[in-house]
Amino acid sequence: MNLATCIHSAKYFRIALEIYSFIQQSFPFDAYVQVNKAAAHLTLGEVGLARDSMRKYFDQVGGIDGSGIPTDTIAAQKGSPCSNTSAYKLDCVNALNNFAAIELTDGKNSTAATTYLHRAIEIGDEDMLNKVYVNYGGHLSMIGEDDGAAEAFTKGFLINLKRGDFEAATAALVRRALIIPKVAESSEHAEQTRINFTARIRDIIKLANDGGTTSSMRSDLFNAVSTTEDISIPKLSNTLHDWTTGIQVPHFHYHYLGFHDNSLQKEVADMFSLLCPDELYEISPHLAPTYQRQVRLKKRVGIISSLIGGDEPHGLLVQPVVRDLKNIFDFVIISVGSKQPSQEFFKATDGNVFSTGYDEMETKQLLRSLELDCLIYLEAMNTAQLYFLGYQRFAEVQVLVMGAPVTSGIKTFDYFMSGDLLEHPYRTQLKSDHYTEQVVLFDGQAISFPDSQHHLPQDSALAAGDAHSNVTSLEQMTLLAKQDTHLFVCFQNIAKIQPSFDHVLVDILLADQKAHLILQASRHAAQTSSLSNRLEKTLHERLCGYNASQECSTQSFQSRIHYIARIKSDQTIEFLQRSGTSSVVLQPFPFDGSKTTSDAINAGVPLVTFPQKHLRGRMSSTLIRAMFSDDTPDDISMCCIANSVSEYVSKAMRLTSDLQFRSRVSAAIQQRSTRVFNNKSVSLEWAKFLTRALEQRISDQELDYEIGFGDEDRHYQSFSAKAIENDQQLWRESVMLGHRSGN
Repeated sequence: MNLATCIHSAKYFRIALEIYSFIQQSFPFDAYVQVNKAAAHLTLGEVGLARDSMRKYFDQVGGIDGSGIPTDTIAAQKGSPCSNTSAYKLDCVNALNNFAAIELTDGKNSTAATTYLHRAIEIGDEDMLNKVYVNYGGHLSMIGEDDGAAEAFTKGFLINLKRGDFEAATAALVRRALIIPKVAESSEHAEQTRINFTARIRDIIKLANDGGTTSSMRSDLFNAVSTTEDISIPKLSNTLHDWTTGIQVPHFHYHYLGFHDNSLQKEVADMFSLLCPDELYEISPHLAPTYQRQVRLKKRVGIISSLIGGDEPHGLLVQPVVRDLKNIFDFVIISVGSKQPSQEFFKATDGNVFSTGYDEMETKQLLRSLELDCLIYLEAMNTAQLYFLGYQRFAEVQVLVMGAPVTSGIKTFDYFMSGDLLEHPYRTQLKSDHYTEQVVLFDGQAISFPDSQHHLPQDSALAAGDAHSNVTSLEQMTLLAKQDTHLFVCFQNIAKIQPSFDHVLVDILLADQKAHLILQASRHAAQTSSLSNRLEKTLHERLCGYNASQECSTQSFQSRIHYIARIKSDQTIEFLQRSGTSSVVLQPFPFDGSKTTSDAINAGVPLVTFPQKHLRGRMSSTLIRAMFSDDTPDDISMCCIANSVSEYVSKAMRLTSDLQFRSRVSAAIQQRSTRVFNNKSVSLEWAKFLTRALEQRISDQELDYEIGFGDEDRHYQSFSAKAIENDQQLWRESVMLGHRSGN
């Protein structure tokens, strides 16, 4: 067992599993080997096998409460480790913590995770709970109980600090600092979140440089736990050796709030640069000046993502590009996490597709062995594994794509891929640049999805989570669409419904008695309740004023707000197509969606968007403008893009009440929808960038031929260029007008 755990600790998980299996066969009544097996399976992304191992362990030791008949040798002799008085209950505490980690990773049963963690805390002594509290904090943060999460992480930090485990202490404190509410209570709460988050990051930077005490912090870092003792904290620099396991989840939800990201992202990157030792910042051996590289006919381009399977939007963004450019570049697909790459990538790359699960060591070994010329990250903020890989260099050219449409703050990303239409028309004249990378602005549409998409079966348990009983079924929504109703549909992650968007939803409800809002529920009931309460508060303020004591009912309006469980793209398209002639898709702001926009276009259903200053709020308008090019009547081309909140509401309401106009818009979408799918100009722009960045000589004529870029494609690309000129002219005029009026 010692050999197996040593190999396991060295992250050779497959070899460790072979030894664990041998031990299991040789000593079938030694239950704890199942716990170690489960941990290895989980790291490899084999959630089902991990859960099976944990169930076998608890079966052998008499269950999580120790009330059953144990078959494990030690448990049969000394009693179950899961009883409150067991002398070796640490085994059960660790097993319960691991079982909870499995359920948290799987994401389908948060109730089970809560049960296991509560039981571990119930039976464990404080010094046994260092890992349990950290897992509990991660669980509470995920389901939206942020105060409890802050308390749990802080307790984990203090226990680990007392134990002298500074790495675990640092990881727990960073995770406490990175807590971001998934649903803001108000615009003021969102602003306070920004202030508090920034202050916590700066406090940890101070602790990394100088150390300090719990009372010397300027932020709310330690507010969750009341203590009379002023605890001394040593310098935390160079303590975080296993950053992926320690941090688990980056701070992606911060960016839904819509603030300027550049300075904050750099501060977060500076924090990790101080906390993590230099040996973690790897440079692939093939990049050394003295390395003798093999000569290849084509430049090798790696594409890495945790969201590259099925109809995941990040993979779909580059699927047509890989297919169109496979004769020019040698593409390799690397999938990390639990998602499996789609068969389309196997076909487009002749099988150059790898899945490494959650095994960071295997991923790094693979990236080294590939000797890449370019590595493209489809996102960096969604998982810790990808985020921290981004701090290292595995290719001369490293690129970040708009899968997560925010800058990274990380110095080893060379380029960020965007587009002229996706950015503010005079972004260089804004107060400060939004990006830490060099931005590449593609001409034309800049983003495109394949017209044919493979949809994996919907996992209804994963989609609904613990909120299953609180949501309206898709069948009920279909019946509602057949009645005399106007459906305003917003199938977006609940975190994208920011307080600034509430007024759109409330205005629609108040102005249209036939209006029904259809929103996507969170998998965690607490988050859906938070949004529901916020909308109720906004309704009450609009109907009754700010006097909370005034009797005023909002029930008739709230009854027209419906929440449905998350559904896949094919279900979305089918529902929209059946939703009748009085439906419209609402894109939220300040963070909209490209994939949901393409789904609405695919369904031929009108939609409304309000483009914002940054990329994350301009994706929808870019696809709409690309679709409605120069052959579209003016009233149709202006149907769906608003310039203000009031205009947004009026456009949305016209599209549900003016049936003749809606019919014309829907027909125009159906006639022109093919323009936004398999857009050849996107592949051409990628080809131009990659050939220049990798110094691969190929003429424009050859590129056009390989991609199949023709006269019609050039026509639409020139229209996009004209659209940019018009945007810049309008912006210039508005700025001049502002100067003249003294604004």
